[in-house]
Amino acid sequence: MMHRLSCVLLAILFSLAPARAGEDAAQAFQHLLDGEYDAAFEKASVLAEAGDADGEHLLGYLYENGLGTQKDVQQALTLYAKAARAGQPDAQFALGELAFAGEGVQQNAATAAGWYKLAARHGHARAKLRLGVMYAEGDGVTADKARAISLFREAAAAGEAEAQRNLAIAYLSGDGVSKNTQEAAMWFEKAAEADDPVSHYNLALLKQSGVVPSDGTPAPEHMRKGAEAGFPPALVGYGLMIHDGAAQADGLSPADLFQRAAEAGDPQGMFLYAVSLAEGDGRDQDKAGALALLDDLLAQPELLDAPLRQNVESLKKRLQRRR
Repeated sequence: MMHRLSCVLLAILFSLAPARAGEDAAQAFQHLLDGEYDAAFEKASVLAEAGDADGEHLLGYLYENGLGTQKDVQQALTLYAKAARAGQPDAQFALGELAFAGEGVQQNAATAAGWYKLAARHGHARAKLRLGVMYAEGDGVTADKARAISLFREAAAAGEAEAQRNLAIAYLSGDGVSKNTQEAAMWFEKAAEADDPVSHYNLALLKQSGVVPSDGTPAPEHMRKGAEAGFPPALVGYGLMIHDGAAQADGLSPADLFQRAAEAGDPQGMFLYAVSLAEGDGRDQDKAGALALLDDLLAQPELLDAPLRQNVESLKKRLQRRR
């Protein structure tokens, strides 16, 4: 769940900036959002020179990502540190991200957690999400499921889709909270409204199985949205729905979707694409290609649960008998 932010997530990274920043900082921020990186760099440089913490953070981000200037992670660290010491939560969060990833500094989960805690105390929703993950996994902090759930709740209430999804998964599995499928579905719905592909996928499964009511967006539509986002299990699920007649093909064959999932390393996708090749279903028959996929799967036993392993071995034996 932990990952570095890229410039496509600026709206998340700077979620607090427009409300807190002064007029000049807000203008620099808008230049950044508009892709006017040279203008953003020029205005942020003036602000940072004057000791403005928002300007320092923004300039640090530009240096970190090489926007409007040459990439310079060390300069970004210096600017983030100045802003963080002044209590700028986005800068504290950024330092946590760099420490967690080990970019420009030694990788240290405990240091990352420390920065996330500071940002979280200032209400930074994404820092709460990150910290919740760390408490859930015992990474850099002592594992504490109750604390993780509390942080997920706070971040979810602030609109963090990933926190909403994590809270839904906790309710679905009963991990840290009492198992409650309806509560899980509610949080998946909230995350799906932000087009979280994992939540679309889980809602599709819950509705398809009848565990939750199928009112509102139907299961195939949720699965389609998850597949369009490239989530491998949703690619598999949508392919199966098309194969079974539960969803419209929209110009796609199940084999197309299985292939994409297989290329992403999804074990079920690899197996089903091998079936497509073996049977000539949506593809020219290619037994050698199918066997190669099956061998790749068997070479990665950690990817296979018992039923899938049995299916892989069974298909391989059938193909070998046909040769």
